[in-house]
Amino acid sequence: MSWDVGLFKFSRRYTDVSEMPRDEQPNPLGALSVVQQTVTAVFPGTDWTDPSWGIFGSELGSIEFNVGKDDPVTSVALHVRAGDAIVEGILLLCEKLDCQAIDYSDGGFLEQSAHPAQNLQKWRKYRNQIVAGEN
Repeated sequence: MSWDVGLFKFSRRYTDVSEMPRDEQPNPLGALSVVQQTVTAVFPGTDWTDPSWGIFGSELGSIEFNVGKDDPVTSVALHVRAGDAIVEGILLLCEKLDCQAIDYSDGGFLEQSAHPAQNLQKWRKYRNQIVAGEN
């Protein structure tokens, strides 16, 4: 279980997913090696033992980066299990990759949100309730 976010580079910047035409296709984020290097620059120590699946862990929490096997990379799925401070890094990664982040919790753009960690907080609350119920 994780809070999931997708990174995409569209033909233009959108403020809401409802603005996107149905035929919108993401542009490449970059070569696989460049995307991996950019992720690692923002999240140092990311393990790319599996080149399609980077794993980052620190005192902030963890993120799994699913970049897939395509080169160039057209999207990155982030599976986040962390505290609110990790969101700053996700937003910085969007800036460095010149892309937008879709929060799969509500379909909104993370960088457009007044409170980008809000759905991460909701996810943590839900996770904690599930974990508490299993004891």
